[in-house]
Amino acid sequence: MARLGLIRNPYSQRNKGVGGDRAAQAAALLGFYFAEPASPQELQETLADFARGGVDILCVDGGDGTVRDVLTALPAAYGDTPPRLAILAAGKTNLIAADVGTTGHGARGLERLLNTVRDGSLGRHAVRRPVLSLHWPDGEHRDVRGMFMGAGAFTRGTDLANAAIHKAGFTQEIAVALTMAGVLGRALVGNDRHGWLAGEDFGAAIDDGTMDDGNRFLFLATTLNRLIMGLWPFWDHGDRPLRYLDVAARPPGLLFALPRLMKGRPGAAMRAGDAYRSGGAERIGLRLTRPLIMDGETYPAGHVILSAHDSITFVQP
Repeated sequence: MARLGLIRNPYSQRNKGVGGDRAAQAAALLGFYFAEPASPQELQETLADFARGGVDILCVDGGDGTVRDVLTALPAAYGDTPPRLAILAAGKTNLIAADVGTTGHGARGLERLLNTVRDGSLGRHAVRRPVLSLHWPDGEHRDVRGMFMGAGAFTRGTDLANAAIHKAGFTQEIAVALTMAGVLGRALVGNDRHGWLAGEDFGAAIDDGTMDDGNRFLFLATTLNRLIMGLWPFWDHGDRPLRYLDVAARPPGLLFALPRLMKGRPGAAMRAGDAYRSGGAERIGLRLTRPLIMDGETYPAGHVILSAHDSITFVQP
């Protein structure tokens, strides 16, 4: 029978205020293989203990940020043989769970998960996804592993959403979408007081290509197969692990391009120019002058290399 370990983030959106009873239940059921690490160091030590104990299915009770932290810490603990992951979607962002599946959340989700472990059915439904890795060659920041990153307008939208719209109780995904829609709506009618359409200075190099420098409005990259609400702003990526979207500053016809952009269905005019570019890659180099966002967290600018050289298996009941 599979051995299950659980990493729970008590500060995730759906876990706030319900810690005591649920944590006690999980601890009673899992014993040593339940933890609520309070720091990256504690998480690393916990995962090393799980690896020594033979934990081969790791449940992550949290959102995208918690999954990102676990993915980042796994190689040091498990080497080249990572456990399979199961997700209890409890965060304010759950893009990863929306793609790979979830056992639910809370006590009911945990009970369902444990039942499938006992009857041996957990793992019958499994998907494998490449892991998006960020590497800073200057060594000023440790490598980070996740599933979705954005820069340019995405970083600005996330910052504004965190400052304002989250207070209204929206999830991260909805908050960022509403913020970007509002700012873009005003910009497209001539009220671009935030200066978004002018973009920001950074460069991008796809695979072995040379660095293409210039002002960019938006850059996105993911290893997921789908996003939320039917959004998929990527095309021509085939089966390559990194899917990217690269939109130049002041992109022509943005008002009319947006519906096609959001669905990954570029029109002839979009394909004819260089303002809207999308595709697949094995490796992407970025030269950033402003921070980027990786699975909800802000990381520093600089020279950053994106790659997807390994994969992880996600399971659900």
